[in-house]
Amino acid sequence: MKPKCTVFGAALVAMVLALAPSAAAVADDPSATPSPLPTQAYATIETEKQLNVGATAQAVDVGWMFYDGGAQVPVPTNDTLVIDARDLAGIVSVAVEDPRCKADGQVVTCVNTDSTQSRSVHFTVRADAGAKLGDSGTIKYTLTADKATGATAKANVVVGIPNLVVGKVPDVSHAKVGSRIALPLQLRNTGDLATDRRIMVQWESEGGLAFDRKFSNCTYGGGDDAVEPGGHASVTCIFKASVPAGATVELSSPLTATVGKRVLNAVTDYSVTLLRPNVQPGGGSERGTGPALTLVPASGSGSGFETGAKGQFTVSADNFTDLAAAATAKPGRKAGEWTLDLNVVNQGPASVYSIVGKAVALVDVVLPKGSVATGNAFEEGEDSPYGRCLLWVSNTRTAPFEAGHRHYVCPVPFGVGAGKTQLFVLWGKTTKGYDGVKGTATVRPGPAGIPLHDPDASNDSVTFAFGTSATSTATAPSGGTSAATGAVRTALIATAAGSAALLAGVVLVVRRRRGSH
Repeated sequence: MKPKCTVFGAALVAMVLALAPSAAAVADDPSATPSPLPTQAYATIETEKQLNVGATAQAVDVGWMFYDGGAQVPVPTNDTLVIDARDLAGIVSVAVEDPRCKADGQVVTCVNTDSTQSRSVHFTVRADAGAKLGDSGTIKYTLTADKATGATAKANVVVGIPNLVVGKVPDVSHAKVGSRIALPLQLRNTGDLATDRRIMVQWESEGGLAFDRKFSNCTYGGGDDAVEPGGHASVTCIFKASVPAGATVELSSPLTATVGKRVLNAVTDYSVTLLRPNVQPGGGSERGTGPALTLVPASGSGSGFETGAKGQFTVSADNFTDLAAAATAKPGRKAGEWTLDLNVVNQGPASVYSIVGKAVALVDVVLPKGSVATGNAFEEGEDSPYGRCLLWVSNTRTAPFEAGHRHYVCPVPFGVGAGKTQLFVLWGKTTKGYDGVKGTATVRPGPAGIPLHDPDASNDSVTFAFGTSATSTATAPSGGTSAATGAVRTALIATAAGSAALLAGVVLVVRRRRGSH
């Protein structure tokens, strides 16, 4: 059997499907015959369609692929890519250090002699000393190969680089639940050339802000997140106006949002992007119904600018989160063995998020005298119902879980939604010296440093004992708890490991919320 061509291209798939008659059409027309399968692979080139260059070298990547439509054609060989920049002579220079490539002036030829070699070439472009801003030309790419069709592509190259940075959006504090807040934004072109592409500005928010959906050139999205169902919101706006070099513009009307009842510390990432030609911007599925939002010359100095195209702001509401501790001890399979379920219960009304990648709260658990932990059931991941516990070393130090001790710290990593809980499971055993004394589990503020404004300190700590009828002095609510209790057969069991870590710097390995920082 001939080896199958192992590369592919979405554009060529669409082309093949468009050219081939449908099965229904063939069935309806007995005289119709299916198109013959290809006898050689189709080639395609993938690269940037537009490049802006300056006096410093800028990296460019060009790649190619083959597609056979499942026809089992022979694998193409002797791939030859020609990079022709003669149209840019005196404007832009091309340099490549790939050993497969040889340069002849402004023409570079790269050859793959083995089918296992990379089907991409990395090179650099740099504006010549005599080039002027706005000078332009074309790089042409030509691909040939044995047992494959050829392909061509080109990139428009312009001397000068537009560079948009975002203004700083001030944090909002003491926002009233249910109030509407304005979020103005400025953009500045710190480059040496006016923008000539579509401008995309995006906001990705977690924490319960509800953005007004009133601009026709913006799309809006929402959805569930790991802490609060419906707590995620996004806005994506597209602008076609050009921003001159050195100019500062702002939104013609500030973005506005309502502070939802679950907001304690909503966090929003925002960014600006110059869209490449033919790239679909994505964003939410709901389009605004009002007039278009535009970019206008800035009317004031704003609040300063970020050093790049991304920023972040928070909205702190006059709200609070009541975190309570709950503990339930259950007998194990053998005498003296126990399972301890620890819950951090968010009794609301607000949800709490970590905005710095550190734990929002900690459960400080001290087992009764005469007992030790033998294991910790946990699952990795942001959405896991079972959290990891660490060995307590001191008030400022922890270490990875180690069996045989009484004092542990269990960080609440990402956050807890209102009415929800975070569960931790410890397995333990008692010794002959155990006399029924009680242990304690206490919820404490985490290293994220988020003010919870907790109104009820009395439920922050509970006691528990290992006995035939022992339960905690507080219990988790019946609704909104994690759907697992007791010994978790499929969970990982933490054992002795590694060196100590600073408690103040506990950072959990969790999937960051959308728009990671």
